[in-house]
Amino acid sequence: MSKYTGVKCPICEQKFTDGDDIVVCPVCGTPYHRTCYQKAGSCVNQKLHETHTEWSEQGARAQEETKYDASLPLRCPKCGTVNPSDGIFCQICGSRLGEGSGPHAQNPTQNPDPITLNPFTTPYGGVSPDEEIDGVSVRDIALYVGENSHYFIPKFKSFSGGGRHSTWNWPAFLFRGYYFLYRKMYGLGVALLLITAAIGLPALLINLALASQLYNLPLISMAPATFDLLNKLRFAGSLLSALLSVGCAILFNRAYCRKVIRSVKKIQKQFGGDLYAQDYILALTKRGRTNRMLILVLLLLLLAGSMAMSLLMVMFLV
Repeated sequence: MSKYTGVKCPICEQKFTDGDDIVVCPVCGTPYHRTCYQKAGSCVNQKLHETHTEWSEQGARAQEETKYDASLPLRCPKCGTVNPSDGIFCQICGSRLGEGSGPHAQNPTQNPDPITLNPFTTPYGGVSPDEEIDGVSVRDIALYVGENSHYFIPKFKSFSGGGRHSTWNWPAFLFRGYYFLYRKMYGLGVALLLITAAIGLPALLINLALASQLYNLPLISMAPATFDLLNKLRFAGSLLSALLSVGCAILFNRAYCRKVIRSVKKIQKQFGGDLYAQDYILALTKRGRTNRMLILVLLLLLLAGSMAMSLLMVMFLV
């Protein structure tokens, strides 16, 4: 039996048998069928020549195992989700697929770091992607929600079928209207910001009045009775602000669940039930997910307003 029996010819990719006429490259030792080598005219393993490396059966088998196969499903290099072989973007996180596994990958023989899969790192949070929540598949919900879908999906599942009515959400407690806007719940987000501004108005007027008295600035003046009334309203506003934060934390997940289900169903109707089309997947990811840019703009506006107020006071003091 030849030592090359069972090894594939790198040109025709047929395994060598005992009766084959085999020749080897005089430089690197790569085996070929004689007819294949004559047709090619030279060795195809030029990289071995450049690195002065000899061909080995172990290296050939390792290269064969890591060879790109277009018929195999693609695993997202970012979140670990298995996607269809013809997919372009990950159905969950939106990352581009095949960059590390395609035929033009930079290091096809280098194995990537293994992805630890558990309910806290997978996009479905331990729930089957084929399961439905209020008529919408978990897969589509994860596509729409995007980041932290592993947190929201179990919560949404607990709401369906007359289950739990509320859960606690810390970001909603801490950031209130801003977090609603971040999750593209614009109506509730704007309403909460207006309520927050109204609650903080008495405190703002009191601070302006105190600054006017302290620095003798023509900003605002008020009678003692008005000052006392605003002080009481400020205290009541502090209590209302705390209650508002608690309410946001308790009700956010439920409200977000309704928004997600309603939005996904609307998108499904627009695409006529073709739930595996790339355009449908892109629509879910674009209309859902989060709005970081809006939050950044709001923070910049707040910073600009604060700087303008400080500059105004300095101008009066000079």
